Amino acid sequence: MNPFIGDRIRIYKAASTRGANRLAQTQRPDGSLPSSHDVIESCYKGIWALQCAGRTLEAARLAAHMRTRFTPDGDVPTPRHEPYFLDIHYLYANGYLAIGTQILGQFDLSSQSMSFIASQQNLDHGGFRSTGPRTGDGRCDTVSTSISGLAALFHGKQEVALAAADFLSDVWKHQPDPASAFHTSVSAVGNLITDADARHLKVQEPGQDWWFLGAPALFLTALYEKTGDEKHLQLARDFIHYMTQTCNQDAVLAPSCGKIGVSAAMLYRVTRESRYAELATQIADLIVSNQDANGVWTREKWAGGPDWDHTTDLLWYDLDMSLEYVLWLDLITRELISADL
Repeated sequence: MNPFIGDRIRIYKAASTRGANRLAQTQRPDGSLPSSHDVIESCYKGIWALQCAGRTLEAARLAAHMRTRFTPDGDVPTPRHEPYFLDIHYLYANGYLAIGTQILGQFDLSSQSMSFIASQQNLDHGGFRSTGPRTGDGRCDTVSTSISGLAALFHGKQEVALAAADFLSDVWKHQPDPASAFHTSVSAVGNLITDADARHLKVQEPGQDWWFLGAPALFLTALYEKTGDEKHLQLARDFIHYMTQTCNQDAVLAPSCGKIGVSAAMLYRVTRESRYAELATQIADLIVSNQDANGVWTREKWAGGPDWDHTTDLLWYDLDMSLEYVLWLDLITRELISADL
């Protein structure tokens, strides 16, 4: 094993474990996690993250808590606080829950959840709805589609995933001015939405919603591994190249950079190209450097502020961030160690 990679792996795994242990220690008797708001945004990543980090009992307790939130059709509609989880990429939370309950082995929940997600796919162009099933105009976006496609892979629904990838390919090909903007959404009839007030990233500026690019890179890399189809590999490469070479450098420095880090680590394993290992370790190092002394991650700490006051509950978005980094660091570690064995 490359000594440098070996050292990094130990650091990343230790940080992931430290974060998971802290959150497990503060889990409430009802299975919920220490969030300032009892909302989906503060827990939807938790089952997958805690399970991957080895805290299986806590993951099961959180799943038991979440059972009360599922509706008969497999949706988890309430409570949602952040508008993005209602009107921009509704299925983002659902996708993590479908994956988390699947790897936990709670197949009644996972199959129910995946069934709902699949019902939100537009069969004409393969995209997944941006809003909930009872609202909106039927538009689809790259985040809802990518997390839904990834969930489909975990559930063995390859045709669903392939249609999602075709949607992402069409979105990529039809960008009118990618050097300045990336438009994230498509109408119900399949037209890229480029109105001035439509959801888009101003890619030359910092502070953009970079996960609309990182999520497709992650899903497409996983799909390539499943199918061996070079077109999925090439599109994953295109998204990463775009983020690193065209977009503002904030794309790989902002708190939302973890998804491209996981994708890069996966690409390193499947291609053995060192540039992907360099990108994955750069991002993982950044995540580790922003973990506070209590083992969690917060926006305030990321901005250079103080550590979390552990006598209070985490703000929901800090709990969301902490669970995501527990997961991403664990997955980056797995990919890098598999590549260098």
